[in-house]
Amino acid sequence: MSTKAKLFIKKYIGTNPDFRVQIFNTLGCLGFLLGIVFGTFSLFVHPEALNIIGNYAASVFAAFALWRTNKTGNFKQYFLFTVVSVFLVIFPILFFVSGGIASGMPCFFVFAVVFTVIMLEGRRRAVFTVLVILLYAACMLTAYFFPETIVLFPTEAGMKQDIIVACLASSVVVAIAIYQHIVVYDRKQKELEEANEALADMDRQKTEFLQNITHDLRTPLSNICNYALDTLKELGREQLNVPEMEYDQNRIRAEGERLTRMVNQLLDVAAIEGGRMKILKEPISLADMLPRMIDANVTALNENGNRVVLDIPDWLPDISADIDVIERVLSNILANAMRHTKQGVITVSLTAGSGYQEVRVSDTGEGLYQEVRNQAFLRYIERQEKMSGQTGMGLYICKKLIDAHGGEIGIESERGKGASVWFRLPGANGRAGREVSG
Repeated sequence: MSTKAKLFIKKYIGTNPDFRVQIFNTLGCLGFLLGIVFGTFSLFVHPEALNIIGNYAASVFAAFALWRTNKTGNFKQYFLFTVVSVFLVIFPILFFVSGGIASGMPCFFVFAVVFTVIMLEGRRRAVFTVLVILLYAACMLTAYFFPETIVLFPTEAGMKQDIIVACLASSVVVAIAIYQHIVVYDRKQKELEEANEALADMDRQKTEFLQNITHDLRTPLSNICNYALDTLKELGREQLNVPEMEYDQNRIRAEGERLTRMVNQLLDVAAIEGGRMKILKEPISLADMLPRMIDANVTALNENGNRVVLDIPDWLPDISADIDVIERVLSNILANAMRHTKQGVITVSLTAGSGYQEVRVSDTGEGLYQEVRNQAFLRYIERQEKMSGQTGMGLYICKKLIDAHGGEIGIESERGKGASVWFRLPGANGRAGREVSG
């Protein structure tokens, strides 16, 4: 094969990122050849002037479109131009001057419809596909009811030869178009699978990194908190009146505890997003769990001069849930309430509705701005970008864990008027009991 031929094939028929361009180039080459073949064939079998001119005109148009589109890169314009000039003008003329129904043109009608569907996009595809089909239907109905409008082949043999050649040619062209479509689709599918595998590997590496770094951070952070606590105890035993030192030690302890919470939250996020957070459901009683958790955290809850109120019915039936996970959710919500409430009231209540039980933690603290409230359950990085300084992950983790139970979680708040965070778990109704405060 000559060098020019190889360059031509590489440029016009070789692989192109846009499969429509690749198919258009291939069909342009075939259209050029078929126009010459059928124009020459007509000279000997059906020497009708319009028939000969139409075939050669189609060949010239195919060559021009092939050259022009690859020079300008404006393929979509020529896709549409091909449909209008060839399929809507030249093909109907050839149909009437080259035998009508008794010819190979109906085969090329099928090819034209396939080409229109493949090459055009969106609304253009729908409009012109319908237009092409309706026009060809009108042509064939006209040929059937008004046969005098058709220029028939002079011989039956010529008619049969035209049908055979047209069927073979259109079949080859359609087969090539579909084959190229499938090849490009398979290639894109393989590229997509490889990209998905690469993304999955990156996600796995990210999760492993989070796990490793948080595990490495946990021990020194715990040591910092413990050393700060020991120092505070020593200061108390020595009865040293050093307010600055005591303040600094308290800050070290508080910041160490804050970093520890963030490390634990990172571990939870890594486990959730890595699919390793297992939900082991069993019958549990929220009415029994809530007082137990409040008793275990009563000292922390009463910090900052807060008062804790527990409001639950006398009795509620068990629900199916993972008790460790629900305790983790409640701990996160309580921690938020404790951090943002001073000299106020923190109320933990339990109610039952139609097919669910609801736990609600309300406080009289500083509350949330609307922007913060709207983004409260977003992932850590998203919230950090959208809410200046708001980098907590606790509520994001809570939402993921409640979603895994098939439940719902929400927040109600107004700046300066406290916040109320609630979550609902699927479960049986219970009869309402008297309210208990404590």
